[in-house]
Amino acid sequence: MPLTIAICDDNEDQIKELRRLLGEWSVDKPFALNIDEYISAESFLFSYADKPCDLILLDIEMKQLNGMELARKLRSDGNMLPIIFITGYSDYMSDGYEVEALHYLLKPIDRSKFFAVLDRYIKRHASENEIVLTGDEGSIHISSDMIVFCEAMGKKTYVHLCDKVIICNVGISVIKNMLPVGFAFCHRSYIINMRYVRSIGKTEIVLDSGENIPLSRRLYKEVNEKFIEFYTKG
Repeated sequence: MPLTIAICDDNEDQIKELRRLLGEWSVDKPFALNIDEYISAESFLFSYADKPCDLILLDIEMKQLNGMELARKLRSDGNMLPIIFITGYSDYMSDGYEVEALHYLLKPIDRSKFFAVLDRYIKRHASENEIVLTGDEGSIHISSDMIVFCEAMGKKTYVHLCDKVIICNVGISVIKNMLPVGFAFCHRSYIINMRYVRSIGKTEIVLDSGENIPLSRRLYKEVNEKFIEFYTKG
């Protein structure tokens, strides 16, 4: 489950400190952490369509467009990107509720509070995307974000995760009906998670791992459109 967190703050020292804390927090987590840095709200808005993230650590007091104004713009566009506000003042707390912020942290950041907020986010994020797979070893609860691709093998489906393969005793169409937006049939025997796609060719898909997955010619247009939609959502 790769996780991308954006830091948006006009103070470079604060960005460095948040990056350091994120590094400490993620060291024992079972997923890769990607961190994107933005020195202004404007730079975040300019890049967000091409570089989506899962969570934003957002300073409020910034020049020109401030963090609260950025949050209101996201919400007015229907974007419910999780936001953790980070600020030196408590005056904005009621506004944070207005834009449905995940949390509100005061500077200087308390390490234990920061880690607790991130842990709660991960727990909620995982539960929202949780599915139950049934195989030879019984029922397994996993986050759908962990699925890289699914492969039909006769009457069974091999569900490939980042670190292992789960063999399910159901057909691939049953698995597809369990999956959220972001997954697509690319071949009658394969379902891919757009999150792990590096590139799409005419007859194959290359994953971030370097693996090649066959792509049906009749599904090329549909898969390509879903890939574009996934990385421009919001």
